[in-house]
Amino acid sequence: MKRIQWYVMGSVLTAGLLGLAHEAYGEAPEEDLSMHSQCKLRLLKGSYVYANSGFYLTGGERVPFAQAGREVFQGDGTFTGSATVNTNGVSSRIVYSGTYTLDSNCRGTAKTTDNTGVTDHYDFFVTKNGETLTYVQTDPAYITATFEVRRDD
Repeated sequence: MKRIQWYVMGSVLTAGLLGLAHEAYGEAPEEDLSMHSQCKLRLLKGSYVYANSGFYLTGGERVPFAQAGREVFQGDGTFTGSATVNTNGVSSRIVYSGTYTLDSNCRGTAKTTDNTGVTDHYDFFVTKNGETLTYVQTDPAYITATFEVRRDD
């Protein structure tokens, strides 16, 4: 029963975060958002912490994973990070570097490559003060959503 409760709570939280992103960015016409936005690459600068969980689909199986980490954005379209990942009960540590784009509507894309050579892709949304962002992985077979918050040292 607890597993179902955690799954439901996680689903509700994810749906709520995605709903906030839709409400903030999906309702207004494109031109209205760009006229009032200050989003530029330099908006993402400093240290951010995050946690995410989800599934990797392989054949008919859903392989669960969870990850917690820290990223440091340089404000110029680049960032680095480190994380602990637990995939189906097996933990490992990774380091990675990445690049990102950010449009005037506070929407962006990111690409990371970790120390094992794995490359991942993401779509994200940033608050206009740059304090928080949400993202989903866009690679086939991954189901995950993440909330990230600035925590400067």
